[in-house]
Amino acid sequence: MSPIFSLIAPASFTRPEILEQAAEALQQFGIQVRFPAQLQKQQRYLAGDVDHRLAALHDAYADPQTDAVWAVRGGYGCAHLATEIDWDRLPPKPLIGYSDLSVLLDQCHRHGLPAIHGPVMKEGVKLIADDADLRAASRRDLGALLALLEGRVPEAVPLNSASTALTTDPLEGPLVGGNLATLASVAGTPLAFRAPPGAIVVLEDVGEPYYRLERDLWQLVYSGALDDAAAVCIGTFEGCTPYGDLRIETLFETWLAPRALPLYTGLPIGHGRDNLPWRYGSKARIDANRLHFLN
Repeated sequence: MSPIFSLIAPASFTRPEILEQAAEALQQFGIQVRFPAQLQKQQRYLAGDVDHRLAALHDAYADPQTDAVWAVRGGYGCAHLATEIDWDRLPPKPLIGYSDLSVLLDQCHRHGLPAIHGPVMKEGVKLIADDADLRAASRRDLGALLALLEGRVPEAVPLNSASTALTTDPLEGPLVGGNLATLASVAGTPLAFRAPPGAIVVLEDVGEPYYRLERDLWQLVYSGALDDAAAVCIGTFEGCTPYGDLRIETLFETWLAPRALPLYTGLPIGHGRDNLPWRYGSKARIDANRLHFLN
């Protein structure tokens, strides 16, 4: 039996017609989603005020028929909820999303709850995109998401070693991280991201000029967020405006190499065509320039 996904809108507002198109495409793919009575109650660019978004999240988790809680999109606003959630009320149902959801995924992990870094629901429209490669990538990612919910793990993915620091292959640790700008934005708050000892930290972003990426990376580094990490793996930086011939690898190496923190590139994770889902906080291993998902 296919899992039942209950939808939440914890961040930005999404046009209802986009959600309807996504739901129809997902149904044809074999994924059933459940809309609450009122998913969104728009306030400015948000899907609702804090009380509305928070109540919808609690209700989705409390629904006895719900197998997983799926965010319709990211954008902005998840941090508003993270300090207000009654974590003791939440049963161990996975929360699914990425981008602005990174802060909630990290908090789920800290509170011992399952979470999956993966496509948001509205990206179901990719299943009916004109671009055949985009449709195929969406089928792969959503198929991998269903496999994760069935207890299977993704196949290993190849990496490129971009590090000038001494690498430590093989290395093993929890897989954490997410959207660079989101994680940097909560530095200095009770939600501040801190990589667990030996962690492999995934970072990605979208639509940011390189100087903003560097600002966010500097903030993570000097907040101590990466002090205990074993390595950083970067996914896609879709639509991020470069500065001259500066490469994203060089930008990261500027701040990671002095800390002897290995850097790997090439993860099919982020806002680009591919967004391979993975269990937040699960064990992973880097061996011979391949990332292996262990549980």
